[in-house]
Amino acid sequence: MKTLIYTPENPKTHFTVTKNDINNHNALLPSILYAEMQKFASKIVTNNTEIIETPAKLYQLEILKNAFLDDTLFMESQIKKFNNSELQLSLTVKKEHTNDLICKATFKFQFKNNIQKAS
Repeated sequence: MKTLIYTPENPKTHFTVTKNDINNHNALLPSILYAEMQKFASKIVTNNTEIIETPAKLYQLEILKNAFLDDTLFMESQIKKFNNSELQLSLTVKKEHTNDLICKATFKFQFKNNIQKAS
């Protein structure tokens, strides 16, 4: 008998810091970083919008380092919490090549009230 093994992968994406994304010191604006993270978190659940309230709500944010012009940043997500009422996604943002951790965030998605439990 064959056994089917499913190995889920955590969703990943990346973006590069451009001239429009920085302040006078060439550092990435926090609002741009937040917008990119929220867009990524929302994209993960786009196939389930009939059961999940969108947009994602920021629950926790920890900015650890600055990113600068022309840095390529990688985002990865993991499910932190999943129950009958909500889904929490943990996002990490790292720099390419150095793997420096730039930011950690948790986004919450509330489930719509009419979700039925499977019988």
